[in-house]
Amino acid sequence: MKTPKTTSERCIIAICSEDKKGLLGQILVLFNKRSYEVNSLNVSRTDINDLVMITVEVALPEDELPLLLAKLEKIVEVYRAVGYLAGEVNMDKVGFFRLSRSIDEPLFWSVLQKYGAVISSLGANEVVIRKTGSDRDLLELYGKLDGPHLLSFCKSGLIAEESLALLTV
Repeated sequence: MKTPKTTSERCIIAICSEDKKGLLGQILVLFNKRSYEVNSLNVSRTDINDLVMITVEVALPEDELPLLLAKLEKIVEVYRAVGYLAGEVNMDKVGFFRLSRSIDEPLFWSVLQKYGAVISSLGANEVVIRKTGSDRDLLELYGKLDGPHLLSFCKSGLIAEESLALLTV
């Protein structure tokens, strides 16, 4: 009998844990065993000594999220793991756009102003701008800057604002 194919949902998993060698490998094994698609992984130090916040953006069936969270919390160093569906939390990323200095200046300044981007660094032949926002915001700005003057682009992993509450362990 065929099992019905379940659809994957974009989820954000926030893990509050001790900072121990090999922990990230233990965590990623749980995702790899089930062939979940990890889109982003971020590890951030906190102001609490030896405590880190790990944020994973992953595609998985919604009904499998509680089981995965329970397995994560069985890892000795993990204090707490919570999951959110992508639309449930405020999730921002930081995008960096490296541009040639030959970009049309009036266009450049109007795009910076319209999208709330800021200059991160200025070199002799290039300028790097930074924008904080959702994936949609970053892709919209990318669309405006795309062309021969856009030299490179990358975006950071995300941190769900709600996951900061985990730090009160």
